[in-house]
Amino acid sequence: MCIDEALLSTYLDGELKEPYKSQTEEHLSHCAACRARLEKLKALGQLLEADSIDEVELSRAKEKTAGILEGKFFVEGGKKPSFLRRRIEMGLGSMVTAAAGLVVVFIGGFVLFGSSRAQTSEIIPSYTVNADSANVHFVSSPQQGLDAYSLEEILSYLDSRGYNVDISLKGVQPIGQ
Repeated sequence: MCIDEALLSTYLDGELKEPYKSQTEEHLSHCAACRARLEKLKALGQLLEADSIDEVELSRAKEKTAGILEGKFFVEGGKKPSFLRRRIEMGLGSMVTAAAGLVVVFIGGFVLFGSSRAQTSEIIPSYTVNADSANVHFVSSPQQGLDAYSLEEILSYLDSRGYNVDISLKGVQPIGQ
């Protein structure tokens, strides 16, 4: 069984303790694949060391970053600008979120602290439905379906209850048109 990358890396860094260190060295003496992986890890470490930033470059980058931040948040003379003179930057997503939040707050305020019930019912009408035995009429029973009634009987029944029903037939032009 070969050695995993973490154990090879620990061995390469010199942090592997005994007895694991001697067992790893013994395995590396017999396994060419693990030796090749160890060499690749060494080469990678050397590339990273060669490409690292020295202290002079790092301090120059820090100064540049601090200068950008100072230029953005401070005016000349090192003073902070007043709240009213600050420039506010927002992306499109932030503006949409803020607008949606304002709409929710406005509607919530209207609902919670809105006007009287009469004014609210003008905007959002409410309907009361009285469903009792006097208002419910069964058209069919299990013994007799709607097929037992003619169209004229159904229309006259609906007319007697105050319904206005218009009937049109598909594919037929109304008379006079």
